[in-house]
Amino acid sequence: MTKKNTTSGYKLFFFILLLFTVTGCKGMADKINTDNDSCADSISFTNSIRLVFAGDVMGHSQQIKGARRDGGDSCYNFMPNFQWVKDYISSADIAVANFETTLAGEPYTGYPLFSTPNSLAVALKDAGFDILVTANNHILDRGAKGLERTVDILDSLGIMNTGTFKDSVRRETDYPLIVEKKGLRLAFLNYTYGTNMPSTKSPIIVNYIDTLQMAEDLTKARDMEADYIITLLHWGEEYQNKEGQTQRQLADFLARHGCNLIVGAHPHVVQPIEKIAGNSNDSALVAYSLGNFVSNQRWRYSDGGIMFDVTLNKTGDIVSLDSYSYEPFWVRRYPEDGVHVYRLIPIIDYLSNPECYPAMSAWEEKELLQFYNDTREIIRF
Repeated sequence: MTKKNTTSGYKLFFFILLLFTVTGCKGMADKINTDNDSCADSISFTNSIRLVFAGDVMGHSQQIKGARRDGGDSCYNFMPNFQWVKDYISSADIAVANFETTLAGEPYTGYPLFSTPNSLAVALKDAGFDILVTANNHILDRGAKGLERTVDILDSLGIMNTGTFKDSVRRETDYPLIVEKKGLRLAFLNYTYGTNMPSTKSPIIVNYIDTLQMAEDLTKARDMEADYIITLLHWGEEYQNKEGQTQRQLADFLARHGCNLIVGAHPHVVQPIEKIAGNSNDSALVAYSLGNFVSNQRWRYSDGGIMFDVTLNKTGDIVSLDSYSYEPFWVRRYPEDGVHVYRLIPIIDYLSNPECYPAMSAWEEKELLQFYNDTREIIRF
């Protein structure tokens, strides 16, 4: 009995000692943290975020037929279009594309009045796109109802979108589009030079290029404490490999009013990328046109495009451009069962690992290399 009581006493002693030690260590740790609060405040951590931008997502009638073939008799399947670039897009923290068609419902039609099956948006989301911008010259191809349905479908799929709005209330509350990721607060703005069909009266709104309105929107973005402001523009002259004077003037205006990054669409060909002077001592980065992302345009310069890759760093309250690059790709179109199907081929990976892709004809490889060399000639950095 004495031995048992002694053992119990030892256990109780060690339990109390352990409890004291743990409590004491915690108290000491708290003391250390308190004593070093000033040091902790001086330590800055860097957050990095990677953005990917793609050009014009088109919905030509031949693409719709190809998606019907890929989907079978009962549906349209656009997912195979992006199978070779999906990993690149989905690996980005935020991926953005110019949605240059509508989801206006049946009948499905291509140029000049676009209406594409909803499954194109489904495939873009599956490929990794987070944001689709909709201010472009085709958004009113099916009138106000086509615009409204496009916004509704994108919303229902959980795809962020901006540039066009069902009414002024939504524009006021949702614009600029603010996206918070990895400690960075990004503002996305989107405008078009015009629309092919006449502008419909209210309540719908299309963001047209208007420097007075854009200046107000940039001010609002800064008031909303955006760390970095990105403007996506539908501008320029179609099929021109060099940006025009109007593009340069508008880019200068945006940079002077606090825009950090400008990404262009509409020319359907790749145009240069450069840094320009911004407000104070800062510079702004401009990609004048990314070319087509997916389309049926097969002529030189328009049968491919680039994905624009931008990495930002935030250290403390300071956001900086860490790096930028581009990934060229070629849109392969080939016949299957009497229709053409479409597959985006990342050129650099294809040249390094051709065995990972279906065999292409000598003519196709010649076209792919032509686009690649043309793009390298246009973009020099």
